[in-house]
Amino acid sequence: MRFLFIIIVLCLFNLKVNSKNLEKCEWKNVSGKPCLTIFSAPNTSKINEQTLGKTIITKKQMIESGHQDVRSLLEHVVGVDVYSDGPRGQKTSIFMRGTNSNHTLVLLNGIPINDQSSPKAMFDFGYDFLQGLQQIEIYKGASGAIFGPAAIGGAINFVTDINYENYISLSGSDSRTNSISGNYTYLTDNDWHHNIQAGSSQIEELSTQNSSKDLDGTKNLSLNYNSMKFLSDNTKLKFTGYTRKTDSGYDSWDDANANADNIMYAFQTSIENKNKDFEDNVTAHVHVHDRYYDTAVKNKYYSQSYTIKGERKLNLSDSISLGFGSDYNYNKGDFQVKGNWGSSAKGHSDNLGIYSNLGYEINNNTILSGHLRGDSHKYSEENLTYRVNLTKLINSFTLSLSESTGLRHPDLYVLHGTNPTNSFKAMNTTKPETSFTRELSAKYNFSENLSLESTAYKGSVSDVLNRGTSTFGYNEIIDIEQEGLENSLVFKNQNQKIALTSTFSKSREDDGSPQLRRPEKQFGVNYSKNFVTKVLGPFSLNYDYKHVGKVEDWKNGSIRAKVDSSDIMNLNLSKNFFGSIWSVHILNLTDEKYQRPDTYNQEDRRIELSFRHKY
Repeated sequence: MRFLFIIIVLCLFNLKVNSKNLEKCEWKNVSGKPCLTIFSAPNTSKINEQTLGKTIITKKQMIESGHQDVRSLLEHVVGVDVYSDGPRGQKTSIFMRGTNSNHTLVLLNGIPINDQSSPKAMFDFGYDFLQGLQQIEIYKGASGAIFGPAAIGGAINFVTDINYENYISLSGSDSRTNSISGNYTYLTDNDWHHNIQAGSSQIEELSTQNSSKDLDGTKNLSLNYNSMKFLSDNTKLKFTGYTRKTDSGYDSWDDANANADNIMYAFQTSIENKNKDFEDNVTAHVHVHDRYYDTAVKNKYYSQSYTIKGERKLNLSDSISLGFGSDYNYNKGDFQVKGNWGSSAKGHSDNLGIYSNLGYEINNNTILSGHLRGDSHKYSEENLTYRVNLTKLINSFTLSLSESTGLRHPDLYVLHGTNPTNSFKAMNTTKPETSFTRELSAKYNFSENLSLESTAYKGSVSDVLNRGTSTFGYNEIIDIEQEGLENSLVFKNQNQKIALTSTFSKSREDDGSPQLRRPEKQFGVNYSKNFVTKVLGPFSLNYDYKHVGKVEDWKNGSIRAKVDSSDIMNLNLSKNFFGSIWSVHILNLTDEKYQRPDTYNQEDRRIELSFRHKY
């Protein structure tokens, strides 16, 4: 398969390219120039979308970072904690602003793609690489509430779109760790835009749990197809197909040579109709997760999800915007878990959501926005959530105050799981988890080059289903509380940018004990600069530093104890030679030895070389 992919990429490299001069811009209508469409968040309209707190990682930033996978990129986002069962490509969970790993909603172009075949309906960030993604958007805390159920801690949106920059890219450090990817876009005579993005990566670095000489690795194949055509001056038809296959070796308690096969594919079709006063969008979506674990016992997980969504955004005047819409989601799963440590389940659930939003620009300096959503779930029945925000601009000072509620429905494991010895008890609860969050954000622009932004938040999650001490397993209901402060000081000019970040946070259970794997102090530095020297000529540098403070975790699997802090540095150097970008990427620059979580080794220092050629 890998050699076939290389042949395809080489063939594309030699094809005549008729889209190399396409420009990035914003579509106005069919007479506009082709470009990357910047994603518009659902349940928003023109005015209130400005009030969302979000972090955007562009394609350019992905390339400049030197990273190949999603997990490595998210490790340096303020307010996001990443824990992986080993090096790149292994099972990975994230905790956003102190909430649980299943409290982050993951989306593909605004449609949820959380893995319903996992025991908490969470998304595993260890298996996705960056080749097919154009943009990643992170909505933390109160801003995630607009996306619907499961966004209690926030939402992460993967944006796929046509990339009009054709390229081929190679990277690697040795025969065991390397990748190849490519992008090709072409326009047909009848004005169809077709785009293919493909990639293959393999990583084999170390044993995740020191199991003799076994090296745990990952092989990933991904393919993304996008197409688009204007049906009329203002009506656009779009199609996206996204698929990836990841094979991972890992260490299990009963098998040092365990393997996992993880497949995901998704298909979307949408029609967009847009002019200066309104925007309509109808999207149909289906995705499948198919996982197989080959250890001493063989576990199989399979789920399907279907979604249809329609919404309208209106500009009622220069100061008022309105949006409304509805989505329907159907999930079914069949999980075959062998042995006494798992829970087999088979069943389905569905949810109908209806939402609306309003943005009101009170004056040139003040915006008031509101979002309301109602959900009708097969088992949780009817629930309402909301978000309200007031944003005020005073000279160079911006102040934003938000309040939101959220919910998470019981997943298929909880609803339909069997109960062998120590697992889920079917229908133990049909009550959703609920959240309440308040957030205060302030930004001050000292000058056009220097700004300081701080966000303080306080929230709670009620009725969290947790593992109890009885043999009935996940039957303990607890509440958790989170509070924190995130800061970012940024200086940038034409040739350089430096960002200093800090996070101070607490996450507690209702008995006062800290949530595991939630560091209370984190600090970061990102520095990028374009240099010009007499010897090397022009080249660029990107440096990342992340300090993660001590944190409580399970020590040896059963004892709560402090885990040491870590200081990780990454460096990326890039230079343009004859139209191609050559880069040196150094991961874990100081060769820090650390485990996150405890007993799971993370990668040592690694030097990778990469080549990227536009054609």
